[in-house]
Amino acid sequence: MRVDYSVTEAFVNWLLSLGYDAHTRVPDYISDELVTVERTGGYVADLVDHPEMAIQCWSTSDERAAALADGVRNALLLEARPRGVSAVAIESGPYQFYDEATRCPRYQLVVEATCQLID
Repeated sequence: MRVDYSVTEAFVNWLLSLGYDAHTRVPDYISDELVTVERTGGYVADLVDHPEMAIQCWSTSDERAAALADGVRNALLLEARPRGVSAVAIESGPYQFYDEATRCPRYQLVVEATCQLID
């Protein structure tokens, strides 16, 4: 069993490998395009994890944030998945999710994954 498996880190590393500036939290700097991945819920049954995650796409304009979110959505559905992730479903989004605190345009996707907890 992989007790140290983090689906959030797996998704961040996957997005990084695809060329996205991905993080688990908003860094001190905000680049022109930024993607954050956060586990927001889910459940585990029979050694299979079904996490629900918010994936937020930040950019300098609504149009660029929307395009970034569309690109991330397509990558999650079409690119080879990381080890342990057997399925990805887009539950909702991308939809506009403007961030009042940073005043940055942001779009969000809600994603459900299926992850094996054993090798």
